[in-house]
Amino acid sequence: MLIVAVEEARAGMRLAAPVLHPERPGQELLRQGYSLEPPVIERLREIGVEFIYVEYPALESLDRHLAVYLSPARQNLLKQIRGAIARSQKETHPAISYDDYCSTTRELITTLLTQGQNPVYLDQMSRQGADAVAHAAAVAHLSLLLGIRLENYIINQRSRLPPSRAKDVVNLGVAAMLHDIGLSKLPEELQRYCDVDRPDDDKLRSEWESHAAIGYEMIRNDVEASAAAAVYQHHQHFNGSGFPELPAGHGRAAPMEADRIHVFARIILCANLYDRLASPPRGRGRLPPLQIHHRINNHYLGWCDPAILRVLQAVAPPLPPGLRVRLSDGTRAVVSDVNIDAPMKPVVRRLADDNWTPEGEPLDLRQPGAPTIEPDPPALRQTG
Repeated sequence: MLIVAVEEARAGMRLAAPVLHPERPGQELLRQGYSLEPPVIERLREIGVEFIYVEYPALESLDRHLAVYLSPARQNLLKQIRGAIARSQKETHPAISYDDYCSTTRELITTLLTQGQNPVYLDQMSRQGADAVAHAAAVAHLSLLLGIRLENYIINQRSRLPPSRAKDVVNLGVAAMLHDIGLSKLPEELQRYCDVDRPDDDKLRSEWESHAAIGYEMIRNDVEASAAAAVYQHHQHFNGSGFPELPAGHGRAAPMEADRIHVFARIILCANLYDRLASPPRGRGRLPPLQIHHRINNHYLGWCDPAILRVLQAVAPPLPPGLRVRLSDGTRAVVSDVNIDAPMKPVVRRLADDNWTPEGEPLDLRQPGAPTIEPDPPALRQTG
């Protein structure tokens, strides 16, 4: 498989994954295996499809990463979240079917484990739509990938529990699915804001910030305590900023910071931040992974647990497999694998003059004397 910008798509390319409508993710426009034709490519451009996944025999090993997004497990996740939001909008105190959420989460975890030792989060496939359902599914997916990779860290952070219980990330997935459920109780105009794009008016911002506490009250009697805590604390920042503040007596509020914040909430914060930067709800343009990480490192570093942020860069790499890049020696290449200890120096395969056919052996950019990736190759520029 290869990630191809629609503007670079060519007739005859075969789709490695279905193409979904950018505004109606339940609508499949083109099926997997379809061979592109010029009028179809032009139509995809017109309706705002940005990227497609095409078959690429030289990178067949990457298909396992793509398969997760097409799996029944992920579709069940979307269905579960859609139902939760619909119920919350109709009922004053909707009951949360905890067992069903756990079952859905376990199904997705099993699917994620099939990706192998170093699973990769494919940002272009994660956001199938621009609504609350798509956001919650993307955050749940990324949170679980982080949780799986952070097993030892989670055991350490939950040291009061037996390791077998501490490492169980099912409740992380449940909380990630429901982290923004409180937004459904706010006026529609406030639902379009997020933590990287908050209301300017103090009163409106305070009302928007109430969604974390509202969500907690909606689910706390129906889910396990760690899931409820993560929903309540998922906007608490590692540096002590964030919300909501916890009463500390005598009319003062106690800041939550560092490991006082539940580890599940810290994971969800990073996943939520990543997806909000990738796809802001008020339509400010989609950012590619490289720019997402750049913004996190330059504007939101204090929000994130450093241990989780390091793993985020490996799980959702700034230069994902299947991405075409330009090297400092003037050649073009395609990323074929991620170096988890050096995400900015992946393994690549050089491309022939046709900018399509791979040639030569894989090149590990960590090696002495290896070329670097140009700072602004066309495939990495902001789209949208």
